[in-house]
Amino acid sequence: MTISRLSPYGTSVVRPQHLGVLRSDREIAKDFLIGDHRGFNTVIQGSIAQSLGITSNDSSINTRAHVTHVLIDLLHVEFGTTDTQGKPTSIVVAGSIVLQQQTLIKTHLIISNSGIVRGRDVLPRAHPNDGYVDVLNIDEAISTRQRLSAWRRAATGSHLPHPQLRASRSTEFEWSGRASRMVADDVTFAGVVWLRCKVLADATSLYF
Repeated sequence: MTISRLSPYGTSVVRPQHLGVLRSDREIAKDFLIGDHRGFNTVIQGSIAQSLGITSNDSSINTRAHVTHVLIDLLHVEFGTTDTQGKPTSIVVAGSIVLQQQTLIKTHLIISNSGIVRGRDVLPRAHPNDGYVDVLNIDEAISTRQRLSAWRRAATGSHLPHPQLRASRSTEFEWSGRASRMVADDVTFAGVVWLRCKVLADATSLYF
């Protein structure tokens, strides 16, 4: 069940005897794809770990009698590129998707489950178990100065209000446009011209 307002997130449970250690958002998604997504895993790096307040130095989980068990959502993404001739590619994403023209500074779309991109809280309303995908549309006409200002403020989870930055959220999202580089959980795909994204609510679980 996805989180609800004013309700605690997670359940205190006896620590499983054997906890697998996942080290990135990508490893969370890969674990789901191999069918072991109800296994006993913790995560110590990546945007999901950061959103849950976990650090790579947190080794105390192996000595604690009780840990917190949580469910998290994932994103199912279908997309097409200039090379696929309309045939979609399907992937699962745990953290975030960034669409850009050549460089990070030319990012024009962020689609996120965690709200965090490269350590910055760019979509502070996002939560990895709220049943929504959060989206930040960045007008390609926005100045480099305003882009950099917004990026700096995102380090503290705050934003520079600007009519060329538009945040939204939904259970599904679609985009199409000129060919862009897509970075999904740090994996890069070239020439993406359309995508469809759907939330997989309560898709997998973690312990921390």
